Amino acid sequence: MFKTHKYLPSSSISINSDFYKIFEEAGIIQRYSKNEMIYFQEDVAESFYLIKSGRVRIFLISPEGTELTIEILRKGKLFGESSYFSYGSRLTSVSAATDVELISVSLENLYPYLTKYPELMIQMFHLMSLTMKNLSTQVNSMAFLPADKKLAELLLRLGVHFKKNKNDESYIIDYSHEEIAQLIGSCRVTVTKILNSFQEKGLVSLGYKKVKVIDEKNLKRIYIDDFPI
Repeated sequence: MFKTHKYLPSSSISINSDFYKIFEEAGIIQRYSKNEMIYFQEDVAESFYLIKSGRVRIFLISPEGTELTIEILRKGKLFGESSYFSYGSRLTSVSAATDVELISVSLENLYPYLTKYPELMIQMFHLMSLTMKNLSTQVNSMAFLPADKKLAELLLRLGVHFKKNKNDESYIIDYSHEEIAQLIGSCRVTVTKILNSFQEKGLVSLGYKKVKVIDEKNLKRIYIDDFPI
């Protein structure tokens, strides 16, 4: 099914169509409406998921009920694999950020495909390593950067997912200001204010529930290069 050297994912995390086909054969399609819960913290991890369409929000809930968004994942990303492979309970809660279509799969059902197509395992490892790298970068950003630099870093990091081609100099991020605020641990009003300042500097162009980065080079130069993390 996989073609030699065609399965290796790129830095833009472009998923081979065969990857979806195998997951669909091994798993179960599940659909959730926007804001519907997929699982809660401490639930028993009985499967993990591949996002076929839409977005999910991964977050923590404190004993007092306060929520902290960890990440918003979109098509082509795995989630729930960490707690599943460690045979533990869920470390985070996950809800549908939009209407979402998922492929739920267990290792038991996927295993025959992993032995037949070792390339599939390589791609899974790649996706999981990118998740860990992204979370590490996000924690550093949230802990050490001021709000404007957190936002700039996020827009640059999301470019990996939203660029149609690796070398594109502009790209559109179809996240609302509220979603962006959740990802940097800020409020929507602050995010809107900073995005407006970015637009005035000619770094981004704003639209309804989308941000177009139009000057990636200067966004990085002004806000990130002088404050490495």
